[in-house]
This record gives sequence, C-alpha cells and structure tokens, in this order.
Amino acid sequence: MVDLALSVLEYTKKRGFPHYNLSKEDMLKDFEIFKKYDIKNIIEPDNKIKQTFHCMGLCWSYFPHHWDIRTRKMKTPVDIWNDKDLLLKAIKSRIKWGGRVGDDGYMSDSDLRKAIRTYSGVQRVSNFRPSAAAAIYDRYCTKDSVVWDMSSGFGGRMLGAIRSEKVVKYIGNDPSTKTYDGLCIMAEEFPLIDISLHKEGSEVFKPSEEVDLCFTSPPYFNTEVYSDEATQSCHKYPDVDSWNESFLRKTIKNCKDVLKSNGKLILNVANVINHKKLELDTLRISQEEGFSLKETLQLKLSTISYKGGHKYEPVFVFEK
Repeated sequence: MVDLALSVLEYTKKRGFPHYNLSKEDMLKDFEIFKKYDIKNIIEPDNKIKQTFHCMGLCWSYFPHHWDIRTRKMKTPVDIWNDKDLLLKAIKSRIKWGGRVGDDGYMSDSDLRKAIRTYSGVQRVSNFRPSAAAAIYDRYCTKDSVVWDMSSGFGGRMLGAIRSEKVVKYIGNDPSTKTYDGLCIMAEEFPLIDISLHKEGSEVFKPSEEVDLCFTSPPYFNTEVYSDEATQSCHKYPDVDSWNESFLRKTIKNCKDVLKSNGKLILNVANVINHKKLELDTLRISQEEGFSLKETLQLKLSTISYKGGHKYEPVFVFEK
C-alpha cells in the first residue's frame, strides 16, 4: 500500500488541489436534475428535514477558498494538502476504505476530497443544502415572495431560492470579499430570479424594501472564521455578550423592521463549544424583539450514525 499511496501522492501533487471545478455544462445538468426533484417531502411530518446533496458540488465550485477556512482550532483541508506526511496518511486511509487507484497513480478528485476532509483532526466549513432551503421557501413563502438571507454564505440558500416555486426576489449579504465575489458570479450565471447582493454584515445592512421572509444560518459566533477582514462579526464583537447584542440582536431587529406584518423569521443555529447557549440566546433575543416561536424544524446534518440515530440542528420558525 505504501508504494501505491506514494504514486497517488506524486500524481496528485502534479495535478493540484482537488477543487470542485464543474464546467458550466455540468452545472446546468445538475441544476436541471435539482429542478425536477420533488422537494415536497423534504420536510417530513415530524418536522425533520431530509438530507439530499443536490447541487452541493455546484455551489462549492464558486467558493474555492472555503477549503482554507478554519473551524475552531481544527486543521483545514489545505493544512493536510500542504503537509506531505499528513496527505500521504490521508491517501493511505482512503485506499484502505475503498478509494480506487489507477495504474498511473490516479485517484479521482472525489476520493481525494474525501481523503482530505475526513482525515483525523480536520473540519471543513459547512453549507446549507439547496434542497432543504428550497423546501423551506416553498413551505413558508406565498407566491411571488421577496426573501432576505442575512448571511448568504456559500450559496446554498440562494440556489434554493432560485429553485423555489414561490420566490421572485432574493436579497443576500455577506461581508467576506471572496464569498461575496463567488455569490455574484453564481447570480450572474443563474439569473432566473431577481437577485440583489450586498457586501456588508446583517447588523449593518438592511433591505430598503419590505420582505416576506428572513431566513439564514448566521455565524455561530467565532466557530468558523470566514476571513481576516475587520467586517467579520467575530472580529468586530470578540466576546459572546457583545456578539449577542451588537450582531445577533441587531440582525433580528433589522429583520423585524423590514418584514411584512405576517412575515416570518427563520434561523438555523446550534450550540457550539465557544457559544454554549446560542440556541437559548437566539430564542430569548428573538422573543424580546417581538417574534413568537411557531415551530422548530430539525435539520439532519450527517448520514453517519450518531448515538443510535442522526445528528440534527434546530431551525427556529418565528412569526412577527
């Protein structure tokens, strides 16, 4: 196995990092499959949101920098790539667990990505699944809805809005320059609805028009540091209390200001090591700012067995 892994390492290093790099033709094919997929049953009767991977590679293709974004003190996939010893170990593990290798040392980009992102001590940033986003839009929006995504991130919710049968305009914002640039390119290449993007944080930016739905997964304080730019909320508000008040509360206030009288606020959050009460604080602040909790969905995170089942995160649905 050592010689085989070394041949993969040599071949891989010459080829370069295995980014998602779908052609425009492949992206359009993926999106057509997504459009035809019946999302009506994504949200199950018990309010659990099924996991599908429609268009995830499409989304990641616009944000190659995501591989180098750090989650807490974990290694990034780029850290593994830059360390030949660690990369060799990752390749060996992938071969052991079924990764295919050609006679010339070729291993597919898919297998290489899996080798890197599943290596011990590595954590990659997450993206909201487009299929889950589309299902949420179609469940909580009325026809011809305008939606605001307060932390657009890596395009999952935007692509879900493009796919949705209810959304006619998507307003999104993100303070990271690289992420914003990727969103703009995606919007240009999938101009199927009206899209308005802004390079600001949600505690600063506020739409100039009324919206029907505010829906996002905000930063989990400083769990994922999306850039070193001073505009990032974890840099502006470096402790939990100031982040709660100056970012989270201000964002929720901005949502209340722009939502129509019957509008909804939907927030996907979860308790994390550096913010152990994020769920409770989100519920408390939302209610203090005039929102009432109507129901809670459960977003499935992984197909890997977790304590006898699956790991879920709450998606809180509030009404103004």
